Amino acid sequence: MAARVPIAVASPVRIVGGFTCLIAALAASTAACTADPGRPPLARIQLAPGAIPEHDDFQSTVTLDGSSSADPVDDPEGTTRLSYQWEIVGDEHRFDSGDATDAAPVVRFRGERPATIVLTVIDVDGLEAIATEHLQLTVR
Repeated sequence: MAARVPIAVASPVRIVGGFTCLIAALAASTAACTADPGRPPLARIQLAPGAIPEHDDFQSTVTLDGSSSADPVDDPEGTTRLSYQWEIVGDEHRFDSGDATDAAPVVRFRGERPATIVLTVIDVDGLEAIATEHLQLTVR
């Protein structure tokens, strides 16, 4: 391993590929680079509808839409794919179309109690964001 030599002048420079380097003003010194860990994405949930009838018995469909989630700092153009993971707690459910890794699956609920819906969004850097919504029940 090379010894580190103190340098008089160094300034951080951001270059293509998300790397930040300290470039020394002295020709004899070395540059130290570290990978930029990036920033986590934003997770967003929209439920349509936001409530189902109590004791619905899997009659109504609910779209769990996470497609407005984004990684605006690291990917402002939205060109890289995000990964989705849905978790549903509190009520029995069945996926009608899609599954727990789709951006906008359609789900049916028993409707015995309100459900808590959690979306974890993961970007290409492996960073996560979590959003939570509650599916309400209406009394018939």
